[in-house]
Amino acid sequence: MKKALSIAGSDSSGGAGIQADIKTFAALGLFSTSVITVLTAQNTETVTEIFTVPSKFFKNQLLTTIQDIKPDIIKIGVLYDNSIIGIVYEILNQLKIPVVLDPVLISGTGVKLLKDSSIYDFKKKIIPLSLIITPNLIEAEILSGNKISSEKEMVEAAYKIMKLGTQNVIIKGGHISKENKKIVDILVEKNSNTTTKIYNNRLKIAQTHGTGCNFSSSLAAFIAKGSNIKESFFQANDYIKDGLMNVTKIGKGIGVTNPLFTLYENSTRYNIFTSLYRSIKILEELKEFYLLIPETKTNFVYSIENPKNLMDVAGVLGRITNIGSKIRSPNVVEFGASSHIANAVIAANHFNHRFRSAINIKKDKKILDICKANFVCSWYSRKDEQIENKNKEGLTISWGIKNAMEKINGVEMIYHDGDIGKEPMILIFGKDPIEIIDKIKTIIFKFNST
Repeated sequence: MKKALSIAGSDSSGGAGIQADIKTFAALGLFSTSVITVLTAQNTETVTEIFTVPSKFFKNQLLTTIQDIKPDIIKIGVLYDNSIIGIVYEILNQLKIPVVLDPVLISGTGVKLLKDSSIYDFKKKIIPLSLIITPNLIEAEILSGNKISSEKEMVEAAYKIMKLGTQNVIIKGGHISKENKKIVDILVEKNSNTTTKIYNNRLKIAQTHGTGCNFSSSLAAFIAKGSNIKESFFQANDYIKDGLMNVTKIGKGIGVTNPLFTLYENSTRYNIFTSLYRSIKILEELKEFYLLIPETKTNFVYSIENPKNLMDVAGVLGRITNIGSKIRSPNVVEFGASSHIANAVIAANHFNHRFRSAINIKKDKKILDICKANFVCSWYSRKDEQIENKNKEGLTISWGIKNAMEKINGVEMIYHDGDIGKEPMILIFGKDPIEIIDKIKTIIFKFNST
């Protein structure tokens, strides 16, 4: 397992600094050690106090950590003053370990995190230690002494920063005029004397907290795992883009980038996939379930929380069918496999966030009477739907679910009588596939008892 060391400040709000680095390294499969430079009292609105770790203790932290756990990569964040800078230089200058330097000069809330009196030593001692440095536009202006308002000036500033002793420079261009629809980040590499640019669409989000920390620590992780500088640049860009698209509002101030989003997302989708697959196998073992399968067959779906589109909903590819009294399914579960039932659960989830799973079954008098007697049922009629809505693929389901949900509180099942070329149907909703299975079992039991 690759190991990373973060030398940075502690952010009591959890959005940046050591806390962000550890989350990012963990999300990308690295073991993370940490040496704290400063303790901050901060939230999403401001930094109210900064306490520098006493130099003797800071040095002990660093030496004790690296003597036992030698890192494959070191990421440096907030250093704050010369007492910390001197120790970092003294120790790291003796090591042959690549350093990713995030020159945190000012917090996302506008507070200085490197003393003005320490900028000279930072340039002379810390920048030459780095394999790569990752300033944002404001930090690049301070370090280069250049005013930056264009891509050309970004490149010029990068070369000027490179002359301070680093091997590679990434300048993040998010602070260039907000009128620009595209954001450009640039990488300048000393060995190849090349410039690489990445263009991203400007997201409609406010200022964020922790983005720089997450970017630089993800860059460090990819380098540690064997990617070259250019590959790591692209990989870190993709990683941070996912985090930015899922910024979390945790306090009253600026939003926080979520470095664990992709990890959670992948884990959640895997759990959804396996849960639905197991539940389909249970359905196949229910001997009388074939009695509930409609002519158009059955689909069974399970979504992530707050599903937004079909790719957020797992379903059965090809539907569940019956051959006589035998149940058959393709044994293939995919996200985006279902259309109608997926749209139904997306629509239902807007009314009741508890509903993330759904299945369709046959509607006849006996089955419907059982459902009405044991569950809260509502209905809609396709005949009430406006013609322009009917002519748009996929809108009928959303319209129907909304119509039915607004009629009765606590709806668990929705039915309709069909239309020309449309089979009557009952939709069953639940929090997960197991709850759906329990409702199916109740229907089958009552069906056999009457």
